[in-house]
Amino acid sequence: MEKKTVGYGHSHAKAILIGDHAVVYQQPAVAIPLLNLQITASIQTLTTGQTIILAEQAYDLSDLGADLEGLRQLIIALLTDLTGAKQSFLLEINSVIPQERGFGASAALATAVTRAFFDWTNQDLSQEQLAHYTDLAEDISHGSPSGIDAATVSSTEPVWFHHHQTEPFATNLEATLVLADTGVRGQTVRAVNIVKDQLKKNYDVTWQAINHLGELAFTVKESLANNDPDTLGKLFTQAHHDLQTLQVSHPKLDTLVNAALEAGALGAKLTGSGIGGAMFALAKNNDQALAIAEKLQEAGARETWIEPLTAD
Repeated sequence: MEKKTVGYGHSHAKAILIGDHAVVYQQPAVAIPLLNLQITASIQTLTTGQTIILAEQAYDLSDLGADLEGLRQLIIALLTDLTGAKQSFLLEINSVIPQERGFGASAALATAVTRAFFDWTNQDLSQEQLAHYTDLAEDISHGSPSGIDAATVSSTEPVWFHHHQTEPFATNLEATLVLADTGVRGQTVRAVNIVKDQLKKNYDVTWQAINHLGELAFTVKESLANNDPDTLGKLFTQAHHDLQTLQVSHPKLDTLVNAALEAGALGAKLTGSGIGGAMFALAKNNDQALAIAEKLQEAGARETWIEPLTAD
């Protein structure tokens, strides 16, 4: 099949609303797409070379570093399957998704690149194929990913994750999310090991917190579907307390959570692995979200984003 002049692909970030860490222990989780945090990829044929432009830097495919090995192997697989491994190309990637903040940046990158390659080669892309290629890159980048990132960065609806299965579901929530970056990189491996250590040292309290996070996930899903932002906010704050019990929060996260609550947020919690990274607060509407974002910046947030959740 003849290739297009240029192929395009896109994706977006994600945030875990509930289930951080508990999902490792077979508890359910809910993640949402962050449609305002986008990544785009465009690819075109060149007469020579295999060039990738990422973060305004040009790389030859063979020169991508170890931190981009997942991307390199993904491109090799796509070339092999769709065009032939020696095909020359220029791949340009533009992203506003922060790295190492729990926003699914690597899964979004793989999704956008895969979509661009299939568009370029004029081939239909099934959800199963998209998941296959995204998982290929994620396996290299993260090792045995749960699949929640890959499912959410390709969805426009919230995703329910339980028993290794993902399921998008509709939400009727009328509210706005405010996300904030602590400026401290999340430390996933360290955080996971802290929870393991807590289970050895203080099993009953730690397991109770993990189970409670699982219980909260079911109610979070109901509150999203039933447009109950007041209950939802309270659930988020309870979840943050559970994550503090697991000792995966951070002084900067706690400062931002408290600042959001003092500014009138319905609830707030860390999102992702913790030990740095990001948090979010639930606001009643966009005006309140702007006010909360301002308070978060005053409290030390490096950057804030506003994501409307209002139903269409």
